[in-house]
Amino acid sequence: MTTTISRKALSSFSTFSSAFGQDQTSFSAFIQQPFDSVEDLTAQAKRKHPVYSSASRKIVTDTIARQLEHQLSVSQLSNLDLLREETTMTITTGHQLTLFGGPLFLLYKVLHVVKLARSFNESQTEFKAVPVFWLASEDHDFEEIQSAQLFNKNLRWESEQKGPVGRFHMENYDLVLDELKAFFTTKEACELLELVKDLPDTNYAIHYQQLMNRLFADFGVLVLQPDDHALKQLFIPVLQREITEKPSFKAVQVTNEQLQKAGWSPQAQARACNLFLLDATGRHRIDPSANGFTIDGKAYSKEELLQLTEQQPELFSPNVILRPVYQETILPNLAYIGGGGEMAYWIQLKGVFEAHDVLFPLIQQRNSLLLVDGATAKRIEKTGWELSRFFEPKEQLRKAYLLEHDADQLNMEAIQAQFQSLRLSMITKAKEIDASLESFAEAETVRMSKQLEVYEQRLLKQVKQQHEQALKAIDGVCDRFLPGNVLQERALHWLNFAPSGDYSSLLTAIEAVIDPFQSDLIVVELKN
Repeated sequence: MTTTISRKALSSFSTFSSAFGQDQTSFSAFIQQPFDSVEDLTAQAKRKHPVYSSASRKIVTDTIARQLEHQLSVSQLSNLDLLREETTMTITTGHQLTLFGGPLFLLYKVLHVVKLARSFNESQTEFKAVPVFWLASEDHDFEEIQSAQLFNKNLRWESEQKGPVGRFHMENYDLVLDELKAFFTTKEACELLELVKDLPDTNYAIHYQQLMNRLFADFGVLVLQPDDHALKQLFIPVLQREITEKPSFKAVQVTNEQLQKAGWSPQAQARACNLFLLDATGRHRIDPSANGFTIDGKAYSKEELLQLTEQQPELFSPNVILRPVYQETILPNLAYIGGGGEMAYWIQLKGVFEAHDVLFPLIQQRNSLLLVDGATAKRIEKTGWELSRFFEPKEQLRKAYLLEHDADQLNMEAIQAQFQSLRLSMITKAKEIDASLESFAEAETVRMSKQLEVYEQRLLKQVKQQHEQALKAIDGVCDRFLPGNVLQERALHWLNFAPSGDYSSLLTAIEAVIDPFQSDLIVVELKN
């Protein structure tokens, strides 16, 4: 059973997320075109197909085949063969490398792309589309992704390594992997244990690529690792233009001014040069200087960097401004699917794409889902409330429940009024006897006021005990829906909804309810 709740009714979604998801028309100046039907993909295919070369297609398909040699499922092999055809395009999502797949929304992103590609293929016969998952393996924010909260335990990969997470060696990773396996060792033929069995340990990008490849094997998803020499060769013209002309900074500045005039705050800031240089010690900013460039204090001439782009393009890494340009340069892509935060910076980039002569894709906000497992459904039933009620802060809900069920017992207004009358009488009486007693009387009434607070709290505690089961149910639902006042899809690791370790039914249930053109929160009652 599924229902929807409007994003606008939920404070957990930003104003931008609600507006962009509901109607892209007001953002027309910042995007290729509003994307509100599957037919828009056909229009984009007619734009992209003539400007995407056969040579690029061969490099991309050969790279996927090389990266995932002997690891592709039947449906993935079929999609790779399709992608070799000139009329096959891609629909893409991407994400940084996480621990064992990360939050629930990662599943939503990927399965959204799967569903959208299928809808496109069923809607017309001129083109085909295959789903692609782009690994942001050059991201260097390890602290953001090094831990996972599973079954009330924090799993954490401890490492002192720096630089792109995809290039991390696997030191200490076996320790956190063993912790994960320990949750499922009592299960026979557990899918999760098979998922993580014998994964390569060359580096984290290769390990994670094969993990995601296995996880989405049945859906035909092609998982691409872009930190690759062959792929970076396709990016050389953009690298060289960024070094020689530096057009991205100005393009973003112009767009940011337009966004601010339209009432939106820019998500990302461009730099004078939006590239990093990768080496064994990390990912280093390339900063323009009076005589060329500096990288960690070391001087480089423009000619030296240009020569390096020709010889070793894999040493260059785009930042958040140019990463989408890299993606759209190498893929025959029609649309990028991402979260609200991603959409907020994508709308800053159309001018950057134009400056680098790369076609801007359609963009779409991914579905947002709320999963309701059996235990949570029972807790909701225990409170007697509708599900939509549980998007308020926990303490506010607890108070509301008590007031609904014991308002008379908790109503202290009459007692407070009597106390205020008594307080005034005490102070007046003291002043009548001797004016110097006024401060004494006020101090006594303050002490009495504090005692009254203790009295009120004791009564409240007793009422709470009488409703302990219902209040525990409220706590349980809130911790499942808005843990730490963060949306479930962002706060909870997906494996929390596959406690047996068998995840296929979870993926199937999610894929069944994904609706690429649904902008509201989709509430899914799981059968378990």
